[in-house]
Amino acid sequence: MKNPIRTVSIIGAGNVAFHLARAFVQNTVQVKQIYNRTLHKAERIGEANKINYTDKISELEPADLFVIAASDSAITELSLHIPFDDTMVVHTSGSIPMSALKGNYRKGVLYPLQTFTKGKFLDYDDIPFFVEAESPENAEQLKDLAKRITNQVQIIDSDQRAKLHLAAVWACNFVNHMYSMGEEITKDAGLSFDYLKPLIKETAEKLEDLSPFEAQTGPAKRNDQIVIEKHLELMENSAARDLYRIISDSITQTHNNEL
Repeated sequence: MKNPIRTVSIIGAGNVAFHLARAFVQNTVQVKQIYNRTLHKAERIGEANKINYTDKISELEPADLFVIAASDSAITELSLHIPFDDTMVVHTSGSIPMSALKGNYRKGVLYPLQTFTKGKFLDYDDIPFFVEAESPENAEQLKDLAKRITNQVQIIDSDQRAKLHLAAVWACNFVNHMYSMGEEITKDAGLSFDYLKPLIKETAEKLEDLSPFEAQTGPAKRNDQIVIEKHLELMENSAARDLYRIISDSITQTHNNEL
């Protein structure tokens, strides 16, 4: 393996950039610079972690690794402005292929599978990181770097990562939207969403011992059409009713052999 990655610069100042900067600094990886075209955003991360920051891409300094932690639509454009050939450049997207990076440098991906919110501090040790690179040697370099942050690192390709990201949208983003809909219903009833939190916690904790298929409960699994119809009558929002029916039908079909 080539020399380990010792210096990193981060391009971007969103949620992922915020947490990666913090994770690198906590684990004694030298972050040389934070770049973002909006200076105050770069400043916020830089000042919090004692990292130099800039809003001028022409002021980028050499580093062993440049991490593009920006929106998917900005990855290719940003990758064209990195002026160093003797470096590695990675992006952090779950859904964009490694080929989106353009330039003469070595290319890769450093994808942390987690939902990130600025100011919500995390324990990085157990966040899965997935890496990809153009060569096995470069992949091992990224794997070695990620292991300084977390105990879970895996080398995968772009197709696997795209499917993993899709699975994450189902398991996180869609589920959180369901929480939001549940909150609206409890508010409409004059009740607190806090009453649902023990149920949410237990549902998640069951997955330590059971598969999601085994953990499924509820009227749709039992194909209890009487309860389902009562629920549909309670919902005034037609989009919510349609979503409830589609999800219920999917659960019933999935567990059809058990009925």
